[in-house]
Amino acid sequence: MKYFLLSLLVIIGIVSCQKEIGLDEGINIDSVAAVFSLQGSPDSCTSAISRGYYAAATALTDSNTVSISVNVTTPGTYVIATDTVNGYRFFDSGFFVVPGVQTVVLKGSGTPLLVKTDTFTPRSTLSGAIGCSFKIKVVLPTPAVYTLTGAPDTCTIATVGGVYGLNVPLAASNTVTVQVNVTAIGSYNIATDTVAGVSFSKSGIFSSTGIMTVALEGNGTPTSAGTKAFKIGSGGCIFTVPILGPAVYTTSGAPGACTVATVGGIYTTLSPLSASNIVTVQVNVTAIGSYTIYTDTVGGMSFQKTGIFTTTGIQTVVLDGNGQPTVAGSNTFKIKPNGCTFKVIAYGPAAYTLSGAPGTCTVATVSGTYTSGIALTAADSVTVQVNVTTIGAYTISTDTVGGIWFSAMGIFTTTGLKTIILKGNGTPTISGTNTFTVGSGGCKFNITVAAPIGVYSCKVDGVFISFIDRAEADTSDNSNSPATPYLYLDGYSGPPNGGNVPELQIFITKNNGSAITAGTYNVDGVTLPDGYRIEIDYHVVNSDSSVTIWNTSSTLLTPNPPFTITVTSISATKVTGTFSGKLTNIFDGSTQTKTVTEGVFDLPIN
Repeated sequence: MKYFLLSLLVIIGIVSCQKEIGLDEGINIDSVAAVFSLQGSPDSCTSAISRGYYAAATALTDSNTVSISVNVTTPGTYVIATDTVNGYRFFDSGFFVVPGVQTVVLKGSGTPLLVKTDTFTPRSTLSGAIGCSFKIKVVLPTPAVYTLTGAPDTCTIATVGGVYGLNVPLAASNTVTVQVNVTAIGSYNIATDTVAGVSFSKSGIFSSTGIMTVALEGNGTPTSAGTKAFKIGSGGCIFTVPILGPAVYTTSGAPGACTVATVGGIYTTLSPLSASNIVTVQVNVTAIGSYTIYTDTVGGMSFQKTGIFTTTGIQTVVLDGNGQPTVAGSNTFKIKPNGCTFKVIAYGPAAYTLSGAPGTCTVATVSGTYTSGIALTAADSVTVQVNVTTIGAYTISTDTVGGIWFSAMGIFTTTGLKTIILKGNGTPTISGTNTFTVGSGGCKFNITVAAPIGVYSCKVDGVFISFIDRAEADTSDNSNSPATPYLYLDGYSGPPNGGNVPELQIFITKNNGSAITAGTYNVDGVTLPDGYRIEIDYHVVNSDSSVTIWNTSSTLLTPNPPFTITVTSISATKVTGTFSGKLTNIFDGSTQTKTVTEGVFDLPIN
């Protein structure tokens, strides 16, 4: 079942559809748009109340909000946003349950750039409600006025977080929380002196007065053990932090072979060690404290771990590998100081031949499905046979043909005939039979790539993107009972990857509920006598895994960027056409755009 992203305007004959989605702004669109007015529009917002501290070059926090009044006549979903002014903006979304005058709290985000008074005009991006305005004064960052509880003696509240050990660098868990009494809001920088290589500090903004707690972040590496006293600034309070000295322990099996020594990862002269190259050993701790367990460098490799034992008894320690093997064979490492020994086997290059080389691979079992335009997955592989004459490491790869290739790496630990599974990579671009050669002078095998199930692609800001993965077309909207005609196109730029991948959706519905026919459709067609509505939703995955939806859609009350869909032909089994235009990030005030060109679709109808 497919739904429109935005709630439709309620006009005669327009089909009302919706879709529940999770956006980076936390919006949940699951009803028709609310109808409401912003109190005071088009002039100053009635009873607007701003909260928080607004200073140049100081990022806004959760305390930066503006409350405005709205008068709701029809309950429903709302999205209220301002444009970005002077580097910051305000936004809120939700659902009005009942009609009447209500308060909406707009949340600030961004960082003010200049010292000035800024005017903001919140507007409804769903219903097109005319905005009112409010002002925010940005000031120079001024120091807050506060006292540390307990100053100039012992801090009344000083909660030490984390464990501290000699020669162990502090981590994010190493904090000390103190209490302050703020009498004037503003910026603060609370810092201690440096003691035994360690200091604590925190900068920020006090946006309200009263009793506050501040978590000071630790920095540095302890250079001596014992209980250390830290004083906060001049006239501040004092707190203490215990720093553990060296632990007392023995490695199980010392001075001989380690009783427990589990080697992880693959070791070859072909590549440097990675995070998977570890050795787990066992120790018996008799006194808690810091430790550094390490080995000498043998055959280009070494192992080390620094940390803190917080309890006594038998424990395991995971040593991290470093370097790159330079000598094939068994390498013996001794844990320092006075520890046990363990062995790591490094492999040189294996010697082998591919069965059937230089002709057709004797064994070549193809698994998976190969379709032009659809990226390969873990199911796409080819099994080949090799005859190993010398054990060791191997990296086997084919040439790239039609956008795809196959590869595998590992270690042959015995000689003789072996089968290797080469994993597929890339996206097929050439339909038909493609011939691959394994390695230099290796054997050959064929992959048959099926013609694409259709075409669904465009350029976004000049960059070509194919949305053929899971692409579909539908002409019956089953979210209504009985089902109503429409045209729905959907597709992704790649297969599911455990998260999100870019998606493109296109909708067309006619106001009178009739079937979509060949013709040209644009965003302004909703007002025509034989009107229709279109919507385009381009889902973009951001670096933080949030999703931004770039959109344009037919509405009555808000201007729309131009967008045109041309349905060239449509039958019971297939639809073809083109599309182009502009999309906007509506939740950023529609000030950002993406340009879509050379859009084309040729898809079977479900």
